[in-house]
Amino acid sequence: MVRVRSVIPVLVVLAALPVLGASKKSSTRPPSHLHKVGDHFTPYIPPDPAAFPAGTSAYTIVKGDTLWALGQKFYGNAYLWPQLWEANTYITDAHWIYPGDPLQVQGEAASGSSTTETRTTVSTDTSSGGTTVGQTVMTAEQNNAAGQPIALGVESDIYCWGYLGDLDETMPNRIAGFEDVELKFTPGAKVQSEGVGTGELIFVDGGTTTGINAGDTYLVVMPAEVVHHPKSGAILGRHYDFRGRVKILCAGETRSTALVTQACKDLHIGDRLKPMPEIPIPLARLTPMNTVCSPPSGKTAGFIVNSKDFYYALGEGNILEIDLGRDDLVQPGDFLTVYRELPEKGVPRQLLGEIGVLTAEAHSATAKIVRMRYSIKVGDRIELK
Repeated sequence: MVRVRSVIPVLVVLAALPVLGASKKSSTRPPSHLHKVGDHFTPYIPPDPAAFPAGTSAYTIVKGDTLWALGQKFYGNAYLWPQLWEANTYITDAHWIYPGDPLQVQGEAASGSSTTETRTTVSTDTSSGGTTVGQTVMTAEQNNAAGQPIALGVESDIYCWGYLGDLDETMPNRIAGFEDVELKFTPGAKVQSEGVGTGELIFVDGGTTTGINAGDTYLVVMPAEVVHHPKSGAILGRHYDFRGRVKILCAGETRSTALVTQACKDLHIGDRLKPMPEIPIPLARLTPMNTVCSPPSGKTAGFIVNSKDFYYALGEGNILEIDLGRDDLVQPGDFLTVYRELPEKGVPRQLLGEIGVLTAEAHSATAKIVRMRYSIKVGDRIELK
């Protein structure tokens, strides 16, 4: 399995995920205190390319480069940009790379190997500030056959779903109104009742006194249903629904104006704003799925407790929540076997499929069904592979 050094969970503002290697912090603001290294300026302390390990190659960053675009350039898949970030520990913020700095390129790209057949879609470039770009997505079967790591999801799997959090999280900033008042007022109503979408302006109840600054990007969050354990009935927390993203255009002390840059669903007055973390999509190599004859792993086990779509009959590509997280030794990039105990005594369990973990909190995680034999439902059991 290949993991990036810093896979930051959705609740990064509440609890930081232990990282593999040096810690990295991402933001939407450029680093300060540039200094001159050779013939260029940079905020970092770049290494000498002559010291790069054997089997790697050096690339000099040029104007216009982003890690997203370079992931496409070197690995044939823009979603593999965290692999570059992982290999170059001196870059502490993936949003900001500087012309003249060297990049260590590992793997097949270093030897000039060709990539496998791909299909092209359009998505949003999270590593370069939200620019819409062409993106290459390889199927799991193609990557697996090539022995390459796969991106376990796409951007919408993470930024248009949500997370399982505390019952009453503190989020002081919220949507107060919309610019287009003529269209957003329902006749006879005293408040704006319609929602807004991508490209529209909103007014925010919150400003510099509550941490908002011009240029910041926020996730729009709506507190949703309380999630109960499907077997015990115990309260596990509340699901917080990601509705979209906004960029702060200007901020006063108590009020701000923002542009809706992405709307997964209509945004409404009262929706909360949550600082947007950098959440790299996990990379992992698929291994053969367990068979009906495979014994239990004996590792961490739990349950599927919530789903994005149907409560029953979930299949490949569906997003769900589980009751295991970082404190249970479950991390982004891990795979778990999904199974169901049959009612007949002495009968082996029924193998249903496999899920890959996208983000992880302390005792919960968001995962995606990557392979299946039978339909999966909330309440089915899971076991770390």
